[in-house]
Amino acid sequence: MRRERQQSPRAAADAAHAKAKTELLQSRIAEKQRTLVRCDAHEATIDQMAGLVLTNSAAGLRIAGQDLGLRRRAEAVLHELRVEISEACTKMADEANEPPRDEQD
Repeated sequence: MRRERQQSPRAAADAAHAKAKTELLQSRIAEKQRTLVRCDAHEATIDQMAGLVLTNSAAGLRIAGQDLGLRRRAEAVLHELRVEISEACTKMADEANEPPRDEQD
């Protein structure tokens, strides 16, 4: 009888259900302890920080003021920084085998 109970589909389903509940509980505990962050929250934070760097078009003006030559040099350095950030992100995505983002995103 023990052998039948061990091999029954219900026992296997119960064990799988208990394992899934345990993993869910462990995830919730880790999230509450701040050792686990939801992926969508993490990505939203990164997108927000990158957006600040990439869309701040007035940075050259804020750096150089009315000095047009200095402003152009500052804008060139900022452009190079943006390109480096883009290349680094692309490299990390390639290493992680991430698919390319859709153009609509």
